[in-house]
Amino acid sequence: MAPGMCLLQAATALPKVRQLSTGRCSFANEPAIPYFWDPRCLESETSLGCNADDINPQCRFCGAGDYEDIYCPASWCEFENPPPLPYYWDSGCLNGQLGCLADGKHDQCRFCGEYPYNGAVACPHDSRAVITPENGCNFDNEPVTPYFWDAECAEGVLGCKADGQHLGCRFCGAGDYAEIECPASLCTFLPNLANPEAPYKYYWEPRCGDSEQHVLGCNADGIHEKCRFCGANEYESVPCPTGALTR
Repeated sequence: MAPGMCLLQAATALPKVRQLSTGRCSFANEPAIPYFWDPRCLESETSLGCNADDINPQCRFCGAGDYEDIYCPASWCEFENPPPLPYYWDSGCLNGQLGCLADGKHDQCRFCGEYPYNGAVACPHDSRAVITPENGCNFDNEPVTPYFWDAECAEGVLGCKADGQHLGCRFCGAGDYAEIECPASLCTFLPNLANPEAPYKYYWEPRCGDSEQHVLGCNADGIHEKCRFCGANEYESVPCPTGALTR
C-alpha cells in the first residue's frame, strides 16, 4: 500500500472531534496527518510538528510520517468508563495487536505498562502522552511515604509495586525512595482557590518542611507542605525542575 494511503487511513480513523477545548487549528484543506492543539509548542525544544496550519503555533502534527515520534493525545480514546490500566494513542496500532482497540472503538487506543501488558507494551517515555488510572494504588493502610502512578514502572525497579498489587504504583521523595522524583500532580489545588490569580508554576519538593525555617514557595496548594511554587513572579529565585506544572 502506498505511504500516502497509510497516512490517509490513519487520519480518517481518528475520532470526529480532534481539537482540544483550549484552541482550534485552522486548515484551508484538511491534512492527511493527525493533528491536535498542544500548548507546549510555546515552550522551548518542542518545535517539531508545531505551527501545523501555518497560523497557530500550538497546532501540531502527530503520530505519522515525520511526526510519528510525537504522540497524539490519549484523550482521543473514548471509554464509557475509565479503565484500571494506563493507555495512550498509538497511531501505528492495528486491531489484533496486543493492547490495541482498548476502548473498543479505535484501533489506535492502546493499553500499556501494567499487567498483562508490562514487558510487552511499554508506555511512552513522555508521561504526558499517557492517561493513567486515578486510583491505581490500593493500600490496606495509607502510607506516610508519598506515592504516584508511574506508567514506566517495571519489575524490580525501586519504589514500584508500592501497594504490593499494582506494578505502576510507586513510592517517591522520601526515605529509601528520596531519589525518585515525585510528580507535581501530587499538589492538590482546590477549584475555588483565589490565590494565585496569575499563572504560577509548581512542583513537589521533598525538602519542604524538613526545616524549622520558612522556605519560599512551600505549601503552595495550602494543603501539602511539600508543594512548592517556582520560577516566576515572587518565586523567580526558586528554579523549576523538569516536570513542573503551571497553575
